[in-house]
Amino acid sequence: MKHHRIIISIAMALSILIVNGQELGTDNFQFSILNFQLLDSIESNNTTLTALRTETEARKLENRTGITLADPEVAYKHMWEGAEESGNLTEFTVTQSIDLATVMGQRTRVAREQNLLIDEEYRMGRMEILLEAQLSLIDLAYYNALSTELDRRLTHARRVAKAEHTRLESGDTDALSYNNVLLSLSSLEAEKARVDMERDVLIARLTALNGGKELKIENSKLKINSIDEGHHPEANSQFSILNSQLDFSSWYAEIAPHLPQLAQARQLSEVRSGELALARTSHLPTLSATYINERHTVGTRSQGVAVGVSIPLWANKNRVRSAHTALQAAEAYQADTELQLRNDLEQEFTRVKGLHHTATLYRRALDEANNTVLLEKAMDEGYISVLEYLQGIELYYDYLDRSLSAERDYRRALATLEAWKL
Repeated sequence: MKHHRIIISIAMALSILIVNGQELGTDNFQFSILNFQLLDSIESNNTTLTALRTETEARKLENRTGITLADPEVAYKHMWEGAEESGNLTEFTVTQSIDLATVMGQRTRVAREQNLLIDEEYRMGRMEILLEAQLSLIDLAYYNALSTELDRRLTHARRVAKAEHTRLESGDTDALSYNNVLLSLSSLEAEKARVDMERDVLIARLTALNGGKELKIENSKLKINSIDEGHHPEANSQFSILNSQLDFSSWYAEIAPHLPQLAQARQLSEVRSGELALARTSHLPTLSATYINERHTVGTRSQGVAVGVSIPLWANKNRVRSAHTALQAAEAYQADTELQLRNDLEQEFTRVKGLHHTATLYRRALDEANNTVLLEKAMDEGYISVLEYLQGIELYYDYLDRSLSAERDYRRALATLEAWKL
């Protein structure tokens, strides 16, 4: 009877933590990631993006330089005649060269296409930084969930250790059982220290991404999203990955126009095409027009216009061939980008679907096959020992850890697949 009462007292201590099967960590699955607000802060404060924006503006200004006609050339000439009756000669000229590529607007069009390419390159750089931040936030949410679980498990383990110590003193258990409980407690404490270290590293990384400014992260609200069907904000969207009827080809056709990688490759081809057209105008002659005004000190005055033509014979040799080769390279790069990106996304699409299915199975199993209440009841009625109870609850802990890990893997894969939305 005394032994039975001690077991009941331990069960009562444990029941403070485990009231029902839903209390062990299921709040960690709430849909409450605040990453959009945090990503906005990172975009505003990130030093790399700030430098990239400045560089982008500088490159755009450089492209808009030199797309106008050359500056006019003004000359003044004074000549002294040997004979007094001839007088001196004064000549004033204004010369303007006329580049046909500029007059036809070809240089302006190329500059505009180059600036659009710079925009796409900035968009890709921005996406990479925000994706890094997004993945760090998902990892931080995962470690928040683990930390919360470990806090609960430590509370549980410490109470079990205290109760087991009481039993050891009363002679109802042996040192071997008590030492096993202490080892379990030490293992949890070591794991809690490791998880807290990982959280600190992630927070430091996010602070660096935020330009050295500390992010205001409420850990209680930054949690792993629920991945159950119907709870996701886009689960009912026709082109949502969570739509089980959606195949990859339909999804890709919908999102392809928005992919920055494809946009950058297409824009590079547009730039090279414009540069080829510009190179072809190099075979056109450059015109020059000169106004001339001459005066002699004896009273003679003359004025007129001179027109010149620069015939392109040697200076632009191989320019068209070079531009044509560059266009071919850009088109090959575009085709390769489209092929490789489609293949990569198809693999990632399949992986996301699989991870979503795996995470859903774990989640449903936790809801439908939770033995925590049964274990507590069995220990309460004396059918199992404390060590048997600990072994049983450890299975649940392991399954819960796997569930959290599966949800993190799914969230990371989904964030990578949908990085173009950032």
